[in-house]
Amino acid sequence: ARLTQEDWQTQRDQMLNTCHQCHSLNFAKAELAKGDQMIKAADRLMAEAIRIVADLYKDGLLKKPDSYAYPFPDLLTFQDSATTIEQQLFVMFLEHRMRAFQGTFHASPDYALWYGWSEMQRDLTEIKEKAQDLRDKAQSK
Repeated sequence: ARLTQEDWQTQRDQMLNTCHQCHSLNFAKAELAKGDQMIKAADRLMAEAIRIVADLYKDGLLKKPDSYAYPFPDLLTFQDSATTIEQQLFVMFLEHRMRAFQGTFHASPDYALWYGWSEMQRDLTEIKEKAQDLRDKAQSK
């Protein structure tokens, strides 16, 4: 983890210097920019999924664990998740988002797409469906 902008930029510059040994600097910068866009898009998918689960907590359709200090799921406690929708969210974050990230920044678009982005899209679809099922069941009671 790079905790400051300066630390992040130092690592970024080192990466550019490494890439620049074989590629033009413009090419290396463009590839990093593509990666930045991929992770931003992946994080938008994550944010949508997190909001869905948080809304289920807020509406009382899922019991929010007492250990959660905030109204959002704690993405680092996947081993304690009590429901399949929470488990799906954790897999989306810990596995599929990471694959999208790794594939993109390791110049493997196939891996980033098939094992990362596409899986995140499927995760989000399943989370939406499960949330709607919970809402439908609650409404029919």
